[in-house]
Amino acid sequence: MVLLRHFSILSLVCVALLAKIYTYEELKNEPKSLAKDYYINRLINEGSYTKEQIADLSRDVFRKAGLVQKSIDKILPPKAAPSKCPGVNAKNITQANLTCQNLLTSISFSLKLDNHTREILAANLAKTNPEKSKILLVLNEANPAKAFANLNDTKSFLELFNASSPQNKSILFSESFDANFMTKLYSQKGFTNLLNDIVFNKKYEGFRRNLLSIDPAVTEKSDAFTLGLNAILLGQDDIAFSLFARAKSTFERAWQRDNATFWQYQISKNESFLKELSASKDANIYSLYARDLIGGKPLEVIVPRPNKQNIENFDVSDPFLWNKTTSLAKDMNATQASEFAKKFYTNESIGAYAYFMQKAHGWEKQYFLMPSSPELEGISNERKSMIYALARQESLFIPSVVSTSYALGMMQFMPFLANAIGKKELKIPNFDQDDLFKTDIAFKFANHHLNYLDKFLYHPLFTAYAYNGGIGFTKNLITRDDMFKEGKFEPFLSIELVSVAETRNYGKKVLANYVIYMALTGSNIKISQLFENLTKPALTDKFRN
Repeated sequence: MVLLRHFSILSLVCVALLAKIYTYEELKNEPKSLAKDYYINRLINEGSYTKEQIADLSRDVFRKAGLVQKSIDKILPPKAAPSKCPGVNAKNITQANLTCQNLLTSISFSLKLDNHTREILAANLAKTNPEKSKILLVLNEANPAKAFANLNDTKSFLELFNASSPQNKSILFSESFDANFMTKLYSQKGFTNLLNDIVFNKKYEGFRRNLLSIDPAVTEKSDAFTLGLNAILLGQDDIAFSLFARAKSTFERAWQRDNATFWQYQISKNESFLKELSASKDANIYSLYARDLIGGKPLEVIVPRPNKQNIENFDVSDPFLWNKTTSLAKDMNATQASEFAKKFYTNESIGAYAYFMQKAHGWEKQYFLMPSSPELEGISNERKSMIYALARQESLFIPSVVSTSYALGMMQFMPFLANAIGKKELKIPNFDQDDLFKTDIAFKFANHHLNYLDKFLYHPLFTAYAYNGGIGFTKNLITRDDMFKEGKFEPFLSIELVSVAETRNYGKKVLANYVIYMALTGSNIKISQLFENLTKPALTDKFRN
């Protein structure tokens, strides 16, 4: 098979190149990837190079942001774009030429001006930019937000919202705005960011009441779902139900549809929604919860158990090799992917096997891998299930993954934390952060880090939050007066309102993984009981006791 022959050549080349810190010569011919970005960053901070070499490598950066770009900027400081209006500010804007007056008078800038200055600028710009002139005069109104709404100017309305201070937002935007205007505002670019900020942080209730008038028929996906949460927060369950129904009809992923179905059940208590969830083939907290409540067929999960330990002619710890291997998958059909997966059917490469098998089945099959490791022997089923649950979400058990923030390996440790644990806490001789690409080391670090988290957190959901967002974030989250307390729709509403989307969804998925792995290790636990425990601090964490 051509793909397999190509694969064999790749493996031999990359095994020969593997090194802790790559030189310029070794890096320059590698294709763009997060792995290359990571090693460029290591070269700049730990290796030897010339400015010309970094300039050359900078042209191959895969993600021109984050740590690698900061490192490059230190070596090759970017040239600041020359100001088109040097020296012009809020104090002397009226003395500037018309081009600068027009260029600088954004709403954010114009809010720094007094009414008289805005009147002068509006008069100056009346002929060359009548729209800008009108906006400047609107800002002189007693309530410019209301004035922009009356003009049906959603762009300026949103810009004013973003530019206003929290105090002015509470004053200017607590008015009642026309339903047609609010529906039009929904389609304005930037609305989703506003929506997520004010709903998940429960800010500006007066303005959020206006969101109730948005026509559900124009909403879709996550926006519709978030608007539904807002309606729940404001006690408008009927409106919420319609929005969750809309979200469900537009969501593309099964777990998202199940999420919306779950909230339809929560509002209506109609058991037909539970039956629908209990029949779901997707392994998520909602389908598991429904099975707890009313039963149903067990979820179908695949647990590969290869007899062979190691894969031949393939270094699973090489991130460059994994990147090149996944690039082959782009051109594979289902039959090719399934055939290709067979080469990886070993304990150390089982993640790659699952990756290609999922591609072969359109990502609908659910693989729950349980690779063996000396680091997992002799630990409790609870701990083993947690490590597996985290690894499945972090990397699908692929040892050489590099994230956009350079989290490393199967368990995705950040380099600074990896070095602190490896060198100072575990005192591993000759430790290098790239050792996290080795499965046993990754499991060892996860077990060690969970020992630390377990001192403060006793619930798998909170542990997942801390693993992803940090212990400080989790402490602040669960000790808030309005989160994970007894109340209507709790703890489910708190689960939905975790302010960071990545951590919110990560927690849900890890919790589902944990429940399934507990069952697979012979220690069944009901997710319904885990939900009940979330509002009982003595059972969940040290911070609230």
